[in-house]
Amino acid sequence: MSKLTRATLTACAAAPLALLAACGSTAPPAASAQPQPTGQETQRKVENIIADCMKGKGFQYVPFVAPPFEAPKEVAKAYSGDYEALKSHRQKQGYGVFAIFVYPKELNNPMVEPDETAKPQVVNPNNEIRVSLSKSQHAAYQDANDLCYTKAVKDVTGKQVSGYRDHYEQAEARVGRLAAQELDGDARLVELAAATGSCLKAKGYTVASTKPTAIADRGRERFEAIKRPMGELIPEDVAKGLAAKKGERYEPNLSVEQARPYLDREVKDAMDDLECGKEFYPRYLPAHATIERRAYEEYGLR
Repeated sequence: MSKLTRATLTACAAAPLALLAACGSTAPPAASAQPQPTGQETQRKVENIIADCMKGKGFQYVPFVAPPFEAPKEVAKAYSGDYEALKSHRQKQGYGVFAIFVYPKELNNPMVEPDETAKPQVVNPNNEIRVSLSKSQHAAYQDANDLCYTKAVKDVTGKQVSGYRDHYEQAEARVGRLAAQELDGDARLVELAAATGSCLKAKGYTVASTKPTAIADRGRERFEAIKRPMGELIPEDVAKGLAAKKGERYEPNLSVEQARPYLDREVKDAMDDLECGKEFYPRYLPAHATIERRAYEEYGLR
């Protein structure tokens, strides 16, 4: 394992795959479209304030804004609601839960060495700084970083957050609230979601709710629940340094052979889900993408 990979793993091992792009890798699309960034000026302002704040606390910090994530055209097309593109994507990656273990290099899983011919991933230089610190220094660095991040986000966006992870979680919570208000209240989406749920039940799937947001999240949540216990529990003394919460787990380090049976099941579920939601997803996905964009821009993350 290279030094670069060790740095990435140390800083990112506890992060959900959905956040790994910020650590220098690209996660597969989630159940809804990932809106494209419209600008990074807000993030640059935040990073510059963090660097000055960290310097004042005696720590080195390099302002870093990850390049905008650009999904392949077919993936972007799929998550804009195009049925044929979404079908092709799901036939290979399902909901995007276990695919990163079956196609680790293609999907830039940080747990494996990249192909020598692959385009180099842009990695946050602060990962290397963290790796060079002792255990006690690492904890102090994390505390300082959280305080500086909180200050920077407050100064630039007016939002009160406790750190990087909390910032994303608050933005996602905002997405959830907006989606519940707007999409679960859309009469046509409610009708289409109910039809999708009935179809899935007829195929033998458990459907706890037929709200549009619940139908859209059902499949991914099912397989995330299967994957989560596969990761080792993060020791409490390590969790703090990783900005992880008590009781959280590392992402599992699955081989292709170990992950393939789970991906096969996931693909089967995803294809049934898509057939049942053939009319639902082309309406739901673009609407949800618009909500994501609004929420992330509100929190200065786009």
